[in-house]
Amino acid sequence: MIVESYEIVVVDVPLERRWMGFTDMRHVVLRLRGDGGAEGLGWAFAFDPKLIPALVSALDAIVGDVVGADARHINRINARVQRLVGYWGPGLTRYVQAVIDVALHDLAARAAGVSVAAFLGGGGVGAVPVYASQHLWRDWDLDALASGAAALVDEGWVAMKFRIGANRLAADEAERARVMRQSVGDDIAVMVDVNQGWDIARTKEVAPLLEPYRLAWLEDPIDYRDLAGYRRLVSEIAIPITHGEYHFDTEPFARIAADRAADVVMIDAHHVGGMQAWLEAASVCNLAHIPVATHLSPEIGVHLAAATANCQILEYMDWSVNLFNERLELDDSGRARVPQGPGLGVTLNEDLLARRVVG
Repeated sequence: MIVESYEIVVVDVPLERRWMGFTDMRHVVLRLRGDGGAEGLGWAFAFDPKLIPALVSALDAIVGDVVGADARHINRINARVQRLVGYWGPGLTRYVQAVIDVALHDLAARAAGVSVAAFLGGGGVGAVPVYASQHLWRDWDLDALASGAAALVDEGWVAMKFRIGANRLAADEAERARVMRQSVGDDIAVMVDVNQGWDIARTKEVAPLLEPYRLAWLEDPIDYRDLAGYRRLVSEIAIPITHGEYHFDTEPFARIAADRAADVVMIDAHHVGGMQAWLEAASVCNLAHIPVATHLSPEIGVHLAAATANCQILEYMDWSVNLFNERLELDDSGRARVPQGPGLGVTLNEDLLARRVVG
């Protein structure tokens, strides 16, 4: 499957609901076209569109070197892309690598007539554990938190995440956890995310108050760079500690694993440089017997989860759903069905592109 051409499209994707003042999420979409008319999709998005032009320019400058290559030679192409962007270090360049890498996986799997999950070794996996992450934000009051959590249970979710970190009193933070557990009952897995809002002292103050509510994990309580601090929390806090999404490249995950600085490691495919890099980071964690979880982009993450033995759960975030004609579905047990068709199992919503393409 030879890559013959490409197209980069910028599109504003409407959100299912307003988030932090945003009503849409700007996406950069790479359409990587192979011989015979097959197309592979890669994409990235940004909360704030100011740096989108920089991503488009960088992606356009690099992806031309992929034209003429065999899409199945993903490792070889990734190595070439890494040489081209390596001087600039991690950050935006990892997004460039990730968009290309995802599109290559989609194209190569389509050429093989299999899903990306099967292409990566996850054939035969019909569904994976998943949690709802698209609701229950920090600015929701207790009534909204209770009704929102109960609504997710009614929709069939058996795991969900809420946010804390905005209250001055530790007791008020714990009250959010109490409301969550009371609203969903004992059988639903509940995670909580702080988004780096605390320091070690605050974490040690609040965490014991959360313990009665049997949280599946406490996510990103402190600054992501403080691995020594995370190592302390893992050893001193009863609730499992989760972090990793803010790390770019794969090297930090080797340090997290070596230091036992997380109970569950969260890996973002865009931050580490794509699906192949995500699998490498997950493998490093697996060697240390540490489970991992996906971060955002469930259309990509569902295939990674299916192909990764130590992936504990898939995060479901709906920021890209309106970009595609297909959506992930829950089975009767509340697990996410793994797309079984060729490639990633998503096709672009051409009507949306016709209406919302930027510039």
